[in-house]
Amino acid sequence: MQSKTPVEIADQYSRKRAAGTAAAAIVFLAIQVLARPFFIAGSETAHHVQIDLWAVTAVVLLLLLATGGGLLNSRQIRSLVNDDVAHANYRTAVLAGYWVAMTTALGLYVFPRFASLTVREGVYLVVTPSIVVALLAFAYLESRAHRDA
Repeated sequence: MQSKTPVEIADQYSRKRAAGTAAAAIVFLAIQVLARPFFIAGSETAHHVQIDLWAVTAVVLLLLLATGGGLLNSRQIRSLVNDDVAHANYRTAVLAGYWVAMTTALGLYVFPRFASLTVREGVYLVVTPSIVVALLAFAYLESRAHRDA
């Protein structure tokens, strides 16, 4: 059995990264839709645990997006996976997330219905969709790049 070359390993990892990023975004969104941690009544302790878990998950997903994942891979594999195409896809995905964040924030400001939200609720409503859109855009662009290659 032949061992795989670094290029083959990087290609395989890059394909898995696209699927994994999409799955992470969908699971994150599903949990937010089902749990809605900022808009539930309940014990104060449980509420803070949900908020903290949301924040930790959001930070982990942002780190996944920022680093491209694979921090445990060798430097050579990471450089092959995070090539110019991946960097362009990353920039496009971050741009999409940025515009979702700005549009959502302005919507929260403009519509009086949202004036009673707390700062935490507002941050939640801005950060959650922007992370999901950025991750899904990155996953789509990466999978399209593999399909077109």
